[in-house]
Amino acid sequence: MLVRDVMTPNPYLIRPDSDYLAAIAIMRAGKFHHLPVVDESGVLVGMVSQADLKHVRHGQPSQQAVINGGVLIHVHEVMERDVVTIPPDYPIEDAVILLLEHQITGMVVVEDGEVKGILTHHDLFRKFVSILGGGSATVRITLEVDNRVGQLAALEARIAEAGGNIHSIATYPAADPARIGFIIRLESLSLEDLLRAIEDHPGIEILHLWDATG
Repeated sequence: MLVRDVMTPNPYLIRPDSDYLAAIAIMRAGKFHHLPVVDESGVLVGMVSQADLKHVRHGQPSQQAVINGGVLIHVHEVMERDVVTIPPDYPIEDAVILLLEHQITGMVVVEDGEVKGILTHHDLFRKFVSILGGGSATVRITLEVDNRVGQLAALEARIAEAGGNIHSIATYPAADPARIGFIIRLESLSLEDLLRAIEDHPGIEILHLWDATG
């Protein structure tokens, strides 16, 4: 899955010489927290967030930003200029790493110099929850098996033979490199029937069970 599959496309844009009150109004109306700032040519020059504007309301803008041509405070006076950008075809798991490394909550998606979208930590959280099947009426099992070729296929075959339909599946590295972990959510199969189907799988260790079907 790529950034283009998760981002908010065609985001609202604002000019650097706009009134910060306009930025507040746009974000409140759209119920979002970031606005890319572009110049008259559409080139990205910064980003403003609700956090930036809170500082303005708390009386922290520069002394010279009083009333200037009818504008109390310009967007360029409060925007973040060092904006982290990301291309649309970037893997979402690596996008999360960028957010963590830069300690930011949003990035602007740019392609060929044009703003294509905006990606926030909320977008990524929602997608990861979806990938892991969060909120679904399914049976969830966490298990570890030997890290060998064909383990996933073998588990899937056992579940299918018992009548289970896999809703989502994720892998993770176990503490022991010789082992691998799986988090599986499935439907059309009770927890008891699931355990019977996989209990004799070679080297299996059941770590956690969760039944959200009730």
